[in-house]
Amino acid sequence: HIPPAIQTKLEAGAFRRLCTHLRDRSDAVQNIDLMTVSGFCRNCLAKWLVIEARSLSDEMKTGDANDTSTQEEKEWITRALDALGYDEAAEEVYGCAYADWKKQHAKKASEEQMQQYNQSKPLHATHDKSLLSARAEKPTNPLPSSSTATPTTVTANAQAAALQSDVCCEDVETLAGASSCEIPSSKPKTTAPPPPPPNGGVSLTLGVLTVSDRAFAGAYVAGDLSGPEIEKVIKQKVNEINSKYGEGFIKINVVNRAVVPDEKEDISNTLKQWSSPTSSGDDANSKGEESSAYCDLILTTGGTGFAPRDVTPEATLSVVSRECSGLMSWAYAECSTIQPRSALSRGTAGICDQTMIVNLPGSPKGVGQMLDILFPLLLHAVKDLKE
Repeated sequence: HIPPAIQTKLEAGAFRRLCTHLRDRSDAVQNIDLMTVSGFCRNCLAKWLVIEARSLSDEMKTGDANDTSTQEEKEWITRALDALGYDEAAEEVYGCAYADWKKQHAKKASEEQMQQYNQSKPLHATHDKSLLSARAEKPTNPLPSSSTATPTTVTANAQAAALQSDVCCEDVETLAGASSCEIPSSKPKTTAPPPPPPNGGVSLTLGVLTVSDRAFAGAYVAGDLSGPEIEKVIKQKVNEINSKYGEGFIKINVVNRAVVPDEKEDISNTLKQWSSPTSSGDDANSKGEESSAYCDLILTTGGTGFAPRDVTPEATLSVVSRECSGLMSWAYAECSTIQPRSALSRGTAGICDQTMIVNLPGSPKGVGQMLDILFPLLLHAVKDLKE
């Protein structure tokens, strides 16, 4: 059996992972949808934090034979727990002030959403509102410490950076060899500054290919997240460059989007169709494809780990005529400065005809962190191919 103290740490870690998971899906997963499906939302998590703080405070005040804290430490901790109110707890859950999150991410509910929400009310969590208001002022002095005391933390921020997110979107078999270089709110510390964009700028067409059995089958309530994340990150980086070098200096047009299962033939067929200027794509065995126009750059996401069905690198190598192994080796070495397991990724890159193909991890966080490193170099690679 797991000791109670360790079990509590496990539960706290799972809660932090849940909060991170929801933060990463702020746009895709609305609170009203969470309430409809599960009977709770982000606000409920914040309220439960406060209620647990009240409960823990009351327990400490009544005494615990196993607690070795000094009386001064107990008084400080119970006061901090009593001072925790809903607003502060919500900031821990949302990662920012709730008002700011609402302004940036909340969307007006549709009539259908409201109908489903009302029908699900018997599932909705209820909370004792009398416990949600702070019942003490925050301590102004630092926590007293002794040689035997173990500081108690109420918030999640202290350890959030050490947790991995998006585990719900990975196969269990993949987790032991996670391929993404992701740590929430962290960016790889590169050993050298990124190169400037190519002289004269560049205009290119982009294809985004998500490789996932479950995304292809529609198993995710929120749909594919990694593919849209690629487009989001690329758009942000283009805007950053153009704000410095002038509007239109970098132009990227997404001409192909698709989700395919973890099948080598489906992946390779799509890559070949998108890499050929003359392809029609009528026989593409993919889902969500909007067109089959020629791409200067194809970014895949998913299927780069060690699970038996992770075959994206093999499919890519079967298509490219020239492999760009140095590019990916350097990128994963950079990622390893914040996540040593990034070296376990098998993602590759190469050239098919005049198209650059690059394999990215299967999680939204990993996608963003890899593009932080690769994007400046990919602009140069594509321009060289076009010339």
